[in-house]
Amino acid sequence: MTGASHSGSRPPDGAADPKGAAVSPGRAERLKAFLKAEAERLGFCALAVTPAKPAPASWDRLAEFVALGRHGSMQWLAETLDRRADPQALWPEARSVIVLAMNYGPDCDPLENLARPGNASISVYARNRDYHDIIKGKLKELAGKFASRAGGDVKVFVDTAPVMEKPLAQAAGLGWIGKHTNLVSRNHGSWIFLSSIFTTVDLAADAPEIDHCGSCRACLDACPTEAFPAPYQIDARALFRANSVQPSATASMAATIAWRPAPGTSTPRPPARRNWSRATICARRRCRAFSPWMTRRSGLFSPALRSSASAVTGFCAMC
Repeated sequence: MTGASHSGSRPPDGAADPKGAAVSPGRAERLKAFLKAEAERLGFCALAVTPAKPAPASWDRLAEFVALGRHGSMQWLAETLDRRADPQALWPEARSVIVLAMNYGPDCDPLENLARPGNASISVYARNRDYHDIIKGKLKELAGKFASRAGGDVKVFVDTAPVMEKPLAQAAGLGWIGKHTNLVSRNHGSWIFLSSIFTTVDLAADAPEIDHCGSCRACLDACPTEAFPAPYQIDARALFRANSVQPSATASMAATIAWRPAPGTSTPRPPARRNWSRATICARRRCRAFSPWMTRRSGLFSPALRSSASAVTGFCAMC
């Protein structure tokens, strides 16, 4: 995905130049205030800005991750490695990156499901509507309004482009990359979807966040797959081994999700399907739930992500 783009007209006062000239400090603050207000209205929980510049240390860690083969079958990471080094490698005209977060935290404790032997567990992020579709539409709306006001060009990205979202989010001050290699926010924990708007407008940057993990290793110790060779390092191959299933098993799991007892009865789940009653589907994020920062998070699942009729409602709780 190359990202959706939008071109804005030059403001009457000529304060913003589409080729990347800086806006005046007063106008920059007004633009950021507008962005934050609109982002909140659209269901985002946080927004911050960072320059469209490379993060060498983050790219070096990614390059080592790929060189060691820890990306497993995710060959696209190796193929797009160089493009991830610098936001301007993706779009040379970009001057600022507006990073946004949307909270997908549940309204209940997902760890309670682990004590229920009759339930499977499905990762929190996979329960409701596809976040790519929801967030991209909202990003386009926000980016279009911003471009019209600021006079620059914009491109939006949601997870599928070669953008290093987590390092950009840390540089923008939305959180820090924890020992489980996920972004951690002081206000929202780790259950947040990241997305970004690249723009030719040169906005004032926010201060980066620092690491607050300290000596804590709760997330590392909670991992059932031993996927962390060391703090701040992950081996995706361990996750793939732990979560791989054969096609026939996948079909059985899908049938289990769709199965419902007849109204007013207690008919047990068919044996072939009961075998999956303790399955963990899309469960590569359990480490997030054990972070102490998750108990301090504010806000809940963005209403924009909720499905009117979730396929998993009534089948299992979340992990």
